[in-house]
Amino acid sequence: MLRKLYVLLGVCLLALPALGQTDPQFSFFMFTPTYLNPAAVGAEGVTRLQLIHRSQWTGYQAPSNFGGAPTSQLITADLPLNKINSGVGIYAFNDVVGPQTNQTVQLAYSYRLPIKNGALRIGVQAGLESQRIDYSGIILPDPSGPDPLVPTGQYSQFQPDFSAGLYYSTVDYWVGASIFHLTTPAYRLGTERGVNPLSRTAYFSAGYKLGLTYAIDLQPSVLYRYVEGNQLASTYDLSLLATYDGRYSVGASYRHQESITLLATANVLNNKARLGFAYDVVSYGQSTKRPGSFELLLSYVLPAPSSSPKPIVRTPRFRY
Repeated sequence: MLRKLYVLLGVCLLALPALGQTDPQFSFFMFTPTYLNPAAVGAEGVTRLQLIHRSQWTGYQAPSNFGGAPTSQLITADLPLNKINSGVGIYAFNDVVGPQTNQTVQLAYSYRLPIKNGALRIGVQAGLESQRIDYSGIILPDPSGPDPLVPTGQYSQFQPDFSAGLYYSTVDYWVGASIFHLTTPAYRLGTERGVNPLSRTAYFSAGYKLGLTYAIDLQPSVLYRYVEGNQLASTYDLSLLATYDGRYSVGASYRHQESITLLATANVLNNKARLGFAYDVVSYGQSTKRPGSFELLLSYVLPAPSSSPKPIVRTPRFRY
């Protein structure tokens, strides 16, 4: 399968026009609103740092110098600025698929408008995204010798990237919509014959928190992704999460024509830290994919900054 993947990657890079590059997806999408929507930064009301590692289709071994299975890492951080009804955030990801590496750093800002029992947030995002490819790792159909149409060596390119979104939330539910890659930045990695663009991508997300009993909450959620010009990459996720005592969660989700996911999280250190594990069982296209993927999640909530002046501490050594 990975040999076919490298051939397909080479063909896509050399074709004109090529299908657009898509952003990595995460099974813990219900815990990554700041990655999917710049308007969501600060909506949780706390300063949170979060790390997710994803290994997809684990077990692939490539007949080349590169690893087999795609891997992704995502780091997010956001901070509410309550005094000015705003929020700020940052995220970065590293996504590796065979010989190609995609990396980005994005800064986001949101402004909060109180509406009825909730708040509407308007958000914008800007940053840089890079793509890098090592053509020595591409396996071509003809093993007899190098193809003159395929470049050699390593190439990388940076492009500015912009996104925007809306996010409405209350105590019980949230709904959001965003559009990424507004300017559709395009990459030419060592050849003018092919263009690898970042296609405009629209996200729609929604979720509801239902109190089943005093100690148990149910949280259904949905994520829909539409990639302009790439119907194969347009998909949706449905999930249901049960939480006990606000600390322990178990659930399952379904990704359209891809996989069924089992996931669990636990809050520790007085609910300041969250640990999570998710395992995807591939339910579609098993003839060309390994049957499993997994994710690890770690997040930590920092203490809220205090606006009150620090108290004076008097000691015998220092008098004032």
